[in-house]
Amino acid sequence: MRKIFPFLVIAFSCLFVSASFDMNNNMQNAYTAIIDLQFEKGQSYIELEKKQNPYNGLILLNENYKDFLELIIGEDKQFFEKISANKNKRLSAIEKCDKNSPYYLYAKAEINLQWAFARLKFQEYFLAAYEIQKAYFLLEENQKKFPNFHLNKKGMGFLHCLIGSIPENYKWIVSAIGINGGIDKGLNELRELLLLTEKDENYKIYNTELLFLISFLEMNLTIDKSQFQKTLDAIGEKHQQHILLTFASARLSSKLGKNDLTLQILKNRQKKLGQFEFAYLDYLLAMSELYELQPSAKKNFLSFIQNFKGQNYIKSAYQKLAWIAYLDNDSILKDVYFEKVKQNGNTYLDEDKQAQRQAESRMISHPILLRSRLFYDGGYYKKTLKELESVESPDLFFNTENIIEYWYRMGRVFQKMKKLQKETILFFEKAITVGINSNSYYAPMSCLQIAIEYEKNGESKKAKSYYNKCLSMKNFDYQRGIHQKAKAGLERVSN
Repeated sequence: MRKIFPFLVIAFSCLFVSASFDMNNNMQNAYTAIIDLQFEKGQSYIELEKKQNPYNGLILLNENYKDFLELIIGEDKQFFEKISANKNKRLSAIEKCDKNSPYYLYAKAEINLQWAFARLKFQEYFLAAYEIQKAYFLLEENQKKFPNFHLNKKGMGFLHCLIGSIPENYKWIVSAIGINGGIDKGLNELRELLLLTEKDENYKIYNTELLFLISFLEMNLTIDKSQFQKTLDAIGEKHQQHILLTFASARLSSKLGKNDLTLQILKNRQKKLGQFEFAYLDYLLAMSELYELQPSAKKNFLSFIQNFKGQNYIKSAYQKLAWIAYLDNDSILKDVYFEKVKQNGNTYLDEDKQAQRQAESRMISHPILLRSRLFYDGGYYKKTLKELESVESPDLFFNTENIIEYWYRMGRVFQKMKKLQKETILFFEKAITVGINSNSYYAPMSCLQIAIEYEKNGESKKAKSYYNKCLSMKNFDYQRGIHQKAKAGLERVSN
């Protein structure tokens, strides 16, 4: 036994020394299945690799991808708490892998980044900022050691954009050590890598993930809709094979006001065997149906509420059910759903905050304004204008909030229909004048839109003035999103 023991120690140590990062067929198949939310299938390839090559460091990264995607799509708080310890276990295991591989620092950075993004979902900002800081240094070091390892751009691009998602009171954690975010910089890094995935077979496997990441970041952090169309074109028909791209295409087409295309994408989506439930797609489908005032919207909102294990968009879904009842003149059912808004979900997202406020006040816009809003959000601008033009005078609403909304919606539809810019700005100015002391979002959003119009014309000084005016307004619905866009605009016109 004494002779055998040293031999076992040496043999065991050698296993750890030889631990490497091998993107072999098992790991490629696992990654592809996980990106398609076929978690059980992905895990089967991981288990196979554990038998054949148990010390492959990419096993740990693929397992983290699985946890990450399940967290950000399912938003299950209990699952989040259950698996939180996995992060440190995996990082400790990676320490035993080949430190001379470009995947060594990259894998550690990816795990930190993925957990940071997941933590933002659950409002753990302090730890998220710390993990972003950690990922930054790891990627920076890896870039110096392996400048031709192009996957660094994925991490760095995502990181540069992610810094902008940290609330102001936590930004000191990253700014104190000189980490500078930059939305345009980050997106350009991701787009460079996307081009490589279309040309180089070694990187082709990452095409789906990059398209998903780029579309998500563009929609949440930029206002350049011409870029939305380019990303939608880049996805093309790939959304038929990849559920993450179904989500991306549906959101992009909706943002572009192409609701008919959104409906087509969502209604024709195919669910693969063992695919994780992406309940949020039912919410998106219900919203698109609501934009057309389709009765089937109710069924899909209820399906989302029943199947989603997270808390986001629950209040918003119940609010939309209240709207449907309101437009059907069913005041009893409207009140039932408003009670459910107050009792369910959380108020982390702007949509849910606004739903909560409306449920508490029980105030809904005039039916003409609500229908015009829904038509507008669906990209049905002629129908929107027809509804608004049916109003003889906004003063007849006898409600200040309705009057503010009327002027705002006139400005928005004129903007979309490319009417005279002077008239468009005039409508927004009226919304600002009437709504300057209101808690609704119409006045600050009007400031934002005027700034965008001036920015288009190259009138940076005027644009800057209105971006700042928007940022000076506080305590209104959708404040975080509107302020985020105003800050991004201010950054553009100040450079």
